[in-house]
Amino acid sequence: MNKKLRISKELTFVLAIIIMPLSIAIMAKANFGLSMIAAPTYIISEKVSFLTYGQTEYIFQTLVLILMCFAVGKFKLTYLTSFASAIIYGSILDFFIWCFKNWQVDALWMRVVLFVFGMVLTSLGVALFMNTYLAPCAYDYFVRTVVEEKNLDLRKFKIGFDSAFLILSIALTLILFHKFIGVTWGTIIIVLCNGNIIAFFNKQMQKHIEFFSRFEKLEKLF
Repeated sequence: MNKKLRISKELTFVLAIIIMPLSIAIMAKANFGLSMIAAPTYIISEKVSFLTYGQTEYIFQTLVLILMCFAVGKFKLTYLTSFASAIIYGSILDFFIWCFKNWQVDALWMRVVLFVFGMVLTSLGVALFMNTYLAPCAYDYFVRTVVEEKNLDLRKFKIGFDSAFLILSIALTLILFHKFIGVTWGTIIIVLCNGNIIAFFNKQMQKHIEFFSRFEKLEKLF
């Protein structure tokens, strides 16, 4: 049998927290639409000039974390690690947005390539987050925590969560811009494809990678 590649869960988290904002920055540059989770903050940041996309992200994720505490009826110090993840995520996102700001992408084929590449990277980032114990950004953490605390069906709750964000995205873009910004046909493609791509990456990781913890005592806190 082929020997599995050993990667620490801590390094997995670092890779995920870099790949996710990179993928969002790439898809924003393609301008074919974002996922329903990423769209609300993008729409708001496009309207509110004094907030960057990354700043809007960690403000919004903080609100999601507060909502999570009310949903589960308690607060744990470990929840703050997701807030820290949101700050890191938003800062890295702003960095990549800044890196790409002068990059002219006019050709249709280039935009299509960027969109597809960004979508695949997003799925890879989610799959990586699934294999680390450190708290992911608030959206995934909300779903995971509420499902565990309330003993809910993960698939049904995730569908409901994503649907709520899709409705929010559509409402925001129509109210703020009276047209579709950040939510276009690309969003539909993401909805249809992301689940399968994430499942593919996760299956390959389980097959070829052994995830281990360097700090087992820390992991037990989560």
